[in-house]
Amino acid sequence: MTSALLSRLRGTLRIAGSLGHWRVVARDLLHNNEPLLDEDIHLRSAMDWLGRSQDVSGCGGLSAGYSFRRGWLPPYPETTGYAIATFLRYAQRTDDNSWLERAVRAGDWEIDIQLPEGGVRGGQGINDGPVVFNTGQVMLGWMALYRATTESRYLQAALRAAQWLLQVQERDGSWRQHTYEDTPHAYHSRVAWPLLEVAEASAESKYRTAAESQLRWVIGQALPNGWVDGMSFRRGDDPYTHTIAYTYRGLFESGLRLANDTGASALKLARLGADRLLRRYELNKPHPHAEPWSLAATLDWRWQPSDDGSSRDHYSNRYTGSQDSGGVHWNSGIPNLAFYLVAEGGTHPTYGGSMEGIGAQDAAEIWYRALTTYLTASSAIQRGKWAHVVGTFNGRVMQLFVNGTSMGSSAAQSGSILYPKKTSLEIAAYHDAD
Repeated sequence: MTSALLSRLRGTLRIAGSLGHWRVVARDLLHNNEPLLDEDIHLRSAMDWLGRSQDVSGCGGLSAGYSFRRGWLPPYPETTGYAIATFLRYAQRTDDNSWLERAVRAGDWEIDIQLPEGGVRGGQGINDGPVVFNTGQVMLGWMALYRATTESRYLQAALRAAQWLLQVQERDGSWRQHTYEDTPHAYHSRVAWPLLEVAEASAESKYRTAAESQLRWVIGQALPNGWVDGMSFRRGDDPYTHTIAYTYRGLFESGLRLANDTGASALKLARLGADRLLRRYELNKPHPHAEPWSLAATLDWRWQPSDDGSSRDHYSNRYTGSQDSGGVHWNSGIPNLAFYLVAEGGTHPTYGGSMEGIGAQDAAEIWYRALTTYLTASSAIQRGKWAHVVGTFNGRVMQLFVNGTSMGSSAAQSGSILYPKKTSLEIAAYHDAD
């Protein structure tokens, strides 16, 4: 039995909580799929399922999902927000006003649970903390309802949310507060989009200014091949196609709403990313005339599939084999994540350990010194580990460390996080031991 089949079997056994689910489990294991029918039948079935997810909540919000073990989950404000537009489009397609009524119930529930400061609650159920991305997605729903009904309560709710987004936005256009792991994300382009819709409906230019600032930050993360850094949930991880799609959809929709250089740049980047995704999709076919296959779960910066777990984020799990030129790309996540932690602070997502950030400027000095003074094109990763630590203690950060400032203590912490079980000074002294 292959490892893939074993993994699939373990996963399905975990969710098969009752005999009533075994038919679904067996069908999935045996790849005995239902026949393809007319697309309207499949669409209707999907919409009926969404309708059931709203009915079971009893509040107007849509359930976060259905678990074989626990049944229907609590309502989810974020996904309810962008399901509103889906309901409205289906109502228009079918001329069935019951879907408009569902959209209204969902939008009114979102208003009922909106936080006093304007943000939208994160996670499933009714939580107290607002989240930037979730707020943007519910704003999309409110603005769709406002256009469909002209009811001012939806615009007012979106305006309160937009004002909160401006209050927590960083000067560089990104959002760090009230985000996943307090990290700026490129997929927040999908928050710039509703800000532009609010700006147009309210004639308030400050919302357009904030959206353009966010878009410029995202565009600034782009590589020449169309890849955008920061599309993942966690720094150092390869992003899911889920968040990749968020990023480029946000760029595309925002670009359509801006008749200036920022809009043109957003559209150009969105098209380049879409072309790369389409190429990857076509390459996944067994031959050019075959039926389309699915994309990989995650992609790396080269637009290569990375759902095999090859990307590393810590020295202890570095790749030491002969593939990928000795792991030159697979191991690149290690210094990338390390730089982020040294600059911004935080906790390592895999191995724990927290530190205070020293700022991007001082972190860049360490990396620059390591790359220009201690490393060559043929340096092994062991040398890279040592070079960054020595760069810490030989540069300006060392001077601050000697003076006893908090920045120096952060530099010392960086050694324990990046290379656990040894202090920074021990690593600098015994770098050849590895």
